[in-house]
Amino acid sequence: MVARQLEMSRINAFPNARGTRSIVATLPDALVGFQPTRTNKTPSATARINALINFLYKQTTGSELDASPTVVRIHRLQFRGLTRDVRLQMKKEGANATEWSGLSPEEQVYYSLQLEGVIAEYGFPIYKCNKRWAANLLLQECMKGERQTKKRRMVIIIILPAFLTSINNLYICILESCCCC
Repeated sequence: MVARQLEMSRINAFPNARGTRSIVATLPDALVGFQPTRTNKTPSATARINALINFLYKQTTGSELDASPTVVRIHRLQFRGLTRDVRLQMKKEGANATEWSGLSPEEQVYYSLQLEGVIAEYGFPIYKCNKRWAANLLLQECMKGERQTKKRRMVIIIILPAFLTSINNLYICILESCCCC
């Protein structure tokens, strides 16, 4: 536990060690087709991540052309896979909060920096995002997905025994009404 705290302190001391942060949280591409409402002021997480991937794709290739939707989708899915890997690391290290806001600010910074490093190794410098918004968003969405999956599984666990009982009763009823027995 102490070693983890020391590692967290060491990494958190220099959050901008990889370079300056200049990518804004809502890129112009994310706003295409988005209509803000009274309650919804920002585009969806997927739209924002897609715009980021497209922006970084243009930067890394030096092209003015947008990445194809298939390329963007492949990279987004890879980002999500890498995010799940960091989430598993979080669980192994004892960060068992079910919501991103349930983690301490130090843990949020530490794990978002970890994810930025992993995705940078993949070839996309999301560490250039202001206030680590991309890493925070990916981790937040990952934890949200876990909660939703858990709720769906709980519904199945509750409904399944009742369903099996009703099927069993129907089977017994059919056997009793059959005249060939």
